[in-house]
Amino acid sequence: MTKPLRLIATLLAVVLFSLLLVLPSSAQDQTPQNDWARVQAAGTIAFGTSADYPPFEFYDSNFKLDGFDIAIAKELGKRLGLQVQFTDFAFSGLLDALQLGQVDAAIAAISVTPDRQQVVDFTNLYFVGDDAAMIRRSDTMTYHSATDFAGKKVGVEAGTTYQNWAQNSLVGASVIPQADLFVYHDVTGMIRDLRNGTIDVVLIGRLPALFYITRAQDLKIGGQGMVQQHFAIALRKGSTLTDKLNEAMLAMQTDGTYSQLASQYLKIAQNAQPALAVPTLIENPTVTETQQTAPMAAVAAPCLYGMSFVQDLNLNDHNMTAPPVMQPGQSFVKSWRVRNSGTCDWTPDFALVYVSGNRPEAVMGAQPVNVGRTVPPGQTVDLSASLVAPTTYGVFQAFWQMRDNTGKLFGEVVWVGIQVPNPNPPTPVPAAPAPPPPAGLNPNLRADSNYLTAGQCTTIHWDVDNVSAVYFVDNGTQQGVGGHDSRSVCPQQTTTYTLRVVQTNGVTVDFPITINVSGSASSSPAPTVESFAVDHNSIGSGECVNFKWKTANANGVNLYRSNNRILSGGPTSGSQQDCPPDGTWDYRLEAYGNGNTSQNISVTVSGRSREQ
Repeated sequence: MTKPLRLIATLLAVVLFSLLLVLPSSAQDQTPQNDWARVQAAGTIAFGTSADYPPFEFYDSNFKLDGFDIAIAKELGKRLGLQVQFTDFAFSGLLDALQLGQVDAAIAAISVTPDRQQVVDFTNLYFVGDDAAMIRRSDTMTYHSATDFAGKKVGVEAGTTYQNWAQNSLVGASVIPQADLFVYHDVTGMIRDLRNGTIDVVLIGRLPALFYITRAQDLKIGGQGMVQQHFAIALRKGSTLTDKLNEAMLAMQTDGTYSQLASQYLKIAQNAQPALAVPTLIENPTVTETQQTAPMAAVAAPCLYGMSFVQDLNLNDHNMTAPPVMQPGQSFVKSWRVRNSGTCDWTPDFALVYVSGNRPEAVMGAQPVNVGRTVPPGQTVDLSASLVAPTTYGVFQAFWQMRDNTGKLFGEVVWVGIQVPNPNPPTPVPAAPAPPPPAGLNPNLRADSNYLTAGQCTTIHWDVDNVSAVYFVDNGTQQGVGGHDSRSVCPQQTTTYTLRVVQTNGVTVDFPITINVSGSASSSPAPTVESFAVDHNSIGSGECVNFKWKTANANGVNLYRSNNRILSGGPTSGSQQDCPPDGTWDYRLEAYGNGNTSQNISVTVSGRSREQ
């Protein structure tokens, strides 16, 4: 190399080194080994969760994130001197979001498994829980082993250890056919299908099962003991946050804070809680040199799909503090801007889809919104959904998630929130005067709404201190509760609930609250599928098919491809496009209303196009 060239090379090296010195910390410290230093510098730790699994994570009656996991994360942040931020993700894409760096840690009732340990690290266990086989109360079947599921239609949530167990121990062992394993991307849809008879049994955690049973008296637990759960917080491979979170968790369990939170959220008496005073240690496999250099290998790394919410383009509900007002049955369009935060392109058949809502009417006629073009990583796209406000009044929050072309949900959860005013607010009926409570005893008993229509729910709250015990009485059933607590109720007729307070002197005082219910549940005839057709029963690779249907007496439809739902809450008469991968696929249109009915169609996708 000549002297001038050496001089130029030296100057370039100096310039590059200087640039590295002045790069912002966010550009220098994104490796997992710098996670602790980075969150310390920022003063904030970002947790990802999946808020559809009460009592671990859910949205409360004020549309705020709450639950055992949320409380654990907040307490950990407090002990580490950090502010805590939460982002709601599709559960099946939560670990991808962690690997993409969208969050620092993930807490969402995540079970530790060897497969997951290949891609993320885990803290020590913070909860060991049992499973439950949830069934209808009228069902006399019991479930204690895999063979008990023979001949049954089984529901599981996508991406969970329950799906893995059912796939391996039921389908893989030929106990049930693949067609009888129903995989759901939202728990509320799975519970609804259990109640209406589409499936026979749901595999879920015991505590979430108890949560749903208290709100659906037609359900019960029909067995357990198939899949024990071992929950831990997930972090990036090699993250220096792991040890810090373990230290803070151990301190929580040692000083009794963990027990208090478990008692508050899980309703587990402190003397009956899992033995986690000294947490079960988790050994995380180390990242090998081959794994560290994998991105440089000739074989392309698998896609990590990610979606980030950018902004509401209209109808901003201000985090559900001021939802826009819509008239009953009013048509409107909701628009979002989102970003491809993953490592691969989104293809035109990726779609934003409705997954669940705070009430059944929150579906609002939702249809999948196809991306419609190729979106490379880092680019944004604007998506708009045409919706119709419910004809019943109340506040409605509908949750939407991104879906890839295999049916997997991923990315941040976005939502639309509106309110429909009551056109004929009832005139309050003066209640008979209650005897005055003892001086100084006022539980501040109140409800989010004391006036409902049949099928609606409300939450009753209270606050009382310095007493011996507190009970909530619902239709004669007495349940011990906390002094600062709440219960959600869904009465079908005007009902009086009672808060029973036992004072320190042993005297019991009852505080009643009446929830007024107008109207009655629908008594319409059962739905029927009048027609269900597809334009082609045989297509080539990469081609799409179009479905059309017409129903009667239905409230809406769901469309499934081999038990994976590709359309939720579709119109009673409409159409839907799908672009399936190679193979033979069974499509099922389910019409629901006062009961449900369904029809099936098969489509074969071969390696040749139709034109060949």
